Amino acid sequence: MKIFARKNIKYIVLFVLTFLAFAVMLFPTSGDALGFISEFLNVTVGWVFSLFPFSVMTVFILLVPVFAGLFVWRIVVNARRRSMKRFWTRVVCVLCAVFVWYTFVLGINYRKTSVYDKLGYAQAEYTLENLEKTSEYLIGEFNKSAMYVDFDGENRALVLPDGYDAEKITQEALAAIEKQNFDFLYDFTVTPKYTFVPGILNALGFDGVYFPLFAELNIDSAVSAGNLCVLLTHELMHAKGVLSEAQAEYLAQYICVNSDDPIMRYCGCYTAVTKILTVIRDIDENAYRARLQNITDEYLRARVGYFTSLPETTGVITSVANFFYDIYLKLNFMSGISVYDESVYGWVRFCASV
Repeated sequence: MKIFARKNIKYIVLFVLTFLAFAVMLFPTSGDALGFISEFLNVTVGWVFSLFPFSVMTVFILLVPVFAGLFVWRIVVNARRRSMKRFWTRVVCVLCAVFVWYTFVLGINYRKTSVYDKLGYAQAEYTLENLEKTSEYLIGEFNKSAMYVDFDGENRALVLPDGYDAEKITQEALAAIEKQNFDFLYDFTVTPKYTFVPGILNALGFDGVYFPLFAELNIDSAVSAGNLCVLLTHELMHAKGVLSEAQAEYLAQYICVNSDDPIMRYCGCYTAVTKILTVIRDIDENAYRARLQNITDEYLRARVGYFTSLPETTGVITSVANFFYDIYLKLNFMSGISVYDESVYGWVRFCASV
């Protein structure tokens, strides 16, 4: 068989592209040099899938068991036929094509210079002393933000103003992003889509996701408006080219904390304070209790204390999803699902710079 025969050209091209995609992902800053490819593909593909008024990803998730069943049926029924060789060849080709597509649509965004360096933040050691200093700043902002929002009684549940729905939060999030004028973000906006099956994303262990195959930003429709501010801003950071979970989460909190909207500002402060106190609690219980006392509203202090002390519990489906997601993040040079806690480091570097 001639390797370079006409019928094999498509396989050779696919192999070369796969090798190229793999090589690109090995370079730490390849995303900075090739980000224009990702931006173009996201704009183009995102425009196509924006024509669908519903969440295409929700349909995809619902069809996964069907695809898996057909795959198994194909293997079992045709296991002894000669056509299985062709079948596995096609499977490998599809996987290669998906890998190439993923790399240039989204994957290269994992290989970018840290946003902390792009923002000119000073280097800072991740120590208890620096964490305590950072928590003082964040709790101070938290106390100020709590003065401009309303709460529901002693449980301090946030009361949203009339008309403060998902559309309003989207507008405020985009306005807050525009206010910062970060020149390293992609210059286009993705319209969020909400799943038509409430809780379907939450069952998989997350409430929002920017799905690379469709360049589609999906939010679980079961998410409450009060929890949407930081979540939506986080996913918008992904859509605008920041793939590191820790850096996207830090930017989402920072943008919300510095928003002109009081609800956005409070939600950003609440999220940031909860995360940093959780990290401090895991290092030093006494330091955690001392920092907690700096929250001036006693009921809000009790609420934060409760949520920072809750043990993590996950269902079977979520645990399985987290297992594969952890592998996915590690394959993309992240530290795994624990990377979400590393958003605190962004605040440490910020406080070292002000």
